Amino acid sequence: MLSKGLKYDSSVSLVLPSKMTEGVTCAEYGEACIGAHIVGVQRIQMIAVEFTDEASALAAAKKFRGYYSRNWLFDDVSGEPLLEKFVVEALEAKRPDENALKKD
Repeated sequence: MLSKGLKYDSSVSLVLPSKMTEGVTCAEYGEACIGAHIVGVQRIQMIAVEFTDEASALAAAKKFRGYYSRNWLFDDVSGEPLLEKFVVEALEAKRPDENALKKD
């Protein structure tokens, strides 16, 4: 996903935590989480979470009201126009069906 993002916007970067005890972990995203990363796009940050499969990413997108593409969840994006545009255009992400969100 990083290489795909870089093709769209050269400012995309992984943001490393200043301490090993800081940063994003899979703990809050469930068992199917493989890794979670803070990603910067033009100085605005979001969380990119990789899952074992697309169904798990979709379930997490519903739970966290985020965007997903394949087996990735993009969290802390909603309400931030620059990030919303980036994940939709560069990463081909989408939001879960709004009706599905109301059922959960």
